[in-house]
Amino acid sequence: MDEVRTLAERFVRVWNERDPERRSAMVRSLWAMDGRHLMGTQDVRGYQALEERVAASNRHNVVEKDYIFRAPTAIQSLPGVIKFRWDMARRDSDDVVSHGVGFLIIDDQGRIRCDYLFAES
Repeated sequence: MDEVRTLAERFVRVWNERDPERRSAMVRSLWAMDGRHLMGTQDVRGYQALEERVAASNRHNVVEKDYIFRAPTAIQSLPGVIKFRWDMARRDSDDVVSHGVGFLIIDDQGRIRCDYLFAES
């Protein structure tokens, strides 16, 4: 379970990373080369698109709005799948502004093949 928790925490942490070089390295270590991300109307695949998507979310939510994605909770796993709860809160007041569920489909090397994020608010 430690590997599962660590991967889920790393996944959430990448969305908070402000340094572009560290964020890029994190994306490349988390996802498979042809990894995919889906949330709402977002559907991106491959390192460049993933880096752009994470950077855009970071710029909008973390930098401009001063929100923070908090550590995942209610982490569960089955072979090749990790499910967790995520939330985004105001950094200064800890008020939750959005929350939802994430599913990570993991390849044999422990990298994300596909992630599905669902916002519930």
